[in-house]
Parts: sequence; C-alpha cells; structure tokens
Amino acid sequence: MILFRYLAKEVGTTLIALTSILILIFMSNQMILYLNGAANGRIPAGLVLKLMMLELPNLLCLLLPLGFYFSILVAYGRLYADSEMVVLQACGYSSGRLLIHTFWMALAVAAFIAVMLSYNPEISLQRNKILQATGLQTLIQTFIPGRFRAVMNDQYVFYVESMNAKHTQAQGVFVAKRADRAGHSGWDVLIARHAEAKKDPDTGEEYLILTDGENYQGQPGRADYQIATFRQYEARLPHQTMLAKKDIRMLPFSQLLPWSSADPEKSAELQWRISIPLMVFCLTILGVPLSRVNPRSGKYAKLLPGVVLAFIYADFMFVARGWVAANKIPVWLGMWWLHALVILLGLGLLWRQRVSGS
Repeated sequence: MILFRYLAKEVGTTLIALTSILILIFMSNQMILYLNGAANGRIPAGLVLKLMMLELPNLLCLLLPLGFYFSILVAYGRLYADSEMVVLQACGYSSGRLLIHTFWMALAVAAFIAVMLSYNPEISLQRNKILQATGLQTLIQTFIPGRFRAVMNDQYVFYVESMNAKHTQAQGVFVAKRADRAGHSGWDVLIARHAEAKKDPDTGEEYLILTDGENYQGQPGRADYQIATFRQYEARLPHQTMLAKKDIRMLPFSQLLPWSSADPEKSAELQWRISIPLMVFCLTILGVPLSRVNPRSGKYAKLLPGVVLAFIYADFMFVARGWVAANKIPVWLGMWWLHALVILLGLGLLWRQRVSGS
C-alpha cells in the first residue's frame, strides 16, 4: 500500500501538471475561434467566456486519457532513470504488480471520465441553446458599428453608425425587413437617428424603440411606395432563432441504445462514449512497458515514440467514429478493432520485456 501511494502521488502530480498544459493549449485554440466569431459579429462578446467554460468538461474528457498516459511515461521513466524502480524490483516488486497498481489508478481516472461524460449531453444542450437561440438584447451585442448585419435567415438587415460602450443605445440606425405583398417580395425600411432595446417587465417581450426617423414601404423599382415619419416607433422583433443542427452529443446514454441501432450516428456516438474511458486502460497497457528505460538513456528516452503512438491512436479514434457514422464499416466492428490493436501492441511489449528481461 505504501508503494501504491508513492506511485499514485508521482503519477497524480504529473497528471495534473500535464493535463493542465494540454487544456491550456487546446482552450487557447478554441478561444481564438470564439474570438474570431465575436469579431465577425456571429457571437456576442459577452458570451465567449461562458461558452469556453461549457467547452471545458468535454475537452477534459478527451485530454485526461492522454494526460494519464503521458504521466505514466514521465513518472515511471524518472523512476527507472533514477534506478528507483530497480531497487523496488530487487525488493520483490514485480512488473506485474506495477501493472496492477497502475490499473487501479486508471480505474479512478476512467470512472471520473465516465461521470463527466454523463453530464456532457446536458452541457452540450446548454451550449447549443446559447448559440442557437438569443433574444433581442443578445442580438444587439453582435452588432458592429459601420457593418451591415443580416439575421434571422436574412429576414432582417441592421446597420448602426455608432453604439455606446454597453451596446444598449445606437445612433444612425438602419433596419430593413423582408416583406411579401401580393406575391411580390419587397422590403420595409426604417431609418432612425436613435434606437435602444426595451423589455416589458410584465410580459417579457422585447422591443426595439426608434426615435426621429422614417418608415419606407414598397417594392424596389416601383413608384407606389409610402413614406411615414415618426417621433417614436416601437418594433416588436421576434427572437433570433435558428434551427438547431442535429447534434448527437445532446442525447442521453439511454437514447443511444440498443447497441446495434439502425442509426449509424447513434452507434458511433455510443461507441465513442464507451471508447473514451476504455482508452485509459488501453493506453495503460501500452504506457507501462514503454516507460521502462535504461538509466543510461535518460528518463525521456521513449517519450517521443510514446507520444507519436498516442496521437496516432487518438487520431484514428476520430477516424473510426467517422467511419461508423458514415456506415463505412460494420457496427459490430466499429471502433473496437482500434482498441484491440493497441492492447495487442501493449501486450507484445510486455511479453518482449519479460522474455528479454530488460
């Protein structure tokens, strides 16, 4: 038990450090994508941080198996390089016990990932709601002064000359609404000097209040149009709602069953959710023999080939899921062949070390 706690401390400390670095790298890349969307007016700038926090659990599930695998390579590699593992083996601590103890650590990591995956459908649903359905107040946050902004499937086109820092009031407002009259498509155009958003506290309805402007109604190219001036005009605009893309990640585990579903996308998602915790055990079988290094070679001697194998494994996880979803391979074969190859490779390395005694 003392040895197990010592090894768990070494691996756990390295796991936290390496996983934090991996999360920082991938979150930075995701942050760039969201900031680019905010700069282009597709995402309100105020929602970027919230979206990033909703991305974190899913990213953590993907990176923890790799982080645990790298921590095995680094922590055990140091023990071998410093001859600590040699001393442990001389005291009767066999490679088999090392593998068993590492599997107990892997079980804890896999259980944590499984719990996180159980919450991912709800998290994906919340993220989808934020991206796909926003009210008028949030819509205004995406307006960029000096740019035209088409929303609601191009039914509305907005333009503002300037806005205050809080994006609650605008100057020089242009609003065009698509309208069909007698089978002909036209536009209703509102031009105002000032505009602000208002929410009715009783009904919750949102209004766009425009002051000192004109309203143009008619069909382009024809002279039968109407012009009306107004001191104040309240326009009730529908919420910006877009049809949510089919996202299989929002389905709970029970809705992905049975195993041999007629929908290949459900089968691919089901196998993917099982494969992520399973990946921890596969990489454990591969990482334990790869972590064994010659003290003269240094503790990072096998780190590079180990990293290459891990990323090849992770890349083929995505490829295999795509093949299952596209019905290119049978569901029964699915992603299991990939895990079997990694397990066989790890067992082969273990057998080779046992035979060679090195």
